[in-house]
Amino acid sequence: MAVIKITDKKALDELHARLILQLGRKITQQETIDLCVQYATSNFEEILAIASSVPRLSPELAKEIIEEFEQFKETPYDKKASFPREEDKEIYTH
Repeated sequence: MAVIKITDKKALDELHARLILQLGRKITQQETIDLCVQYATSNFEEILAIASSVPRLSPELAKEIIEEFEQFKETPYDKKASFPREEDKEIYTH
């Protein structure tokens, strides 16, 4: 069995609890995840649409970001820093 890191564990717990309440019987979290995978498999187009809404980072923009990082990597971190470029906003808010 593989170990999977779940980003939104609270959402999984809430879904699991709702399933138990609606079913009127206990199911395991593994069964809940299995049900989600079954749903995603049978509704692939919907899952693809959700996944496609996440912005992609172009190779050119990635290269630019890496070059800027290299230029400023010795600069101390400033908690009050702002990110005026639209590309920065996209990266740091998603």
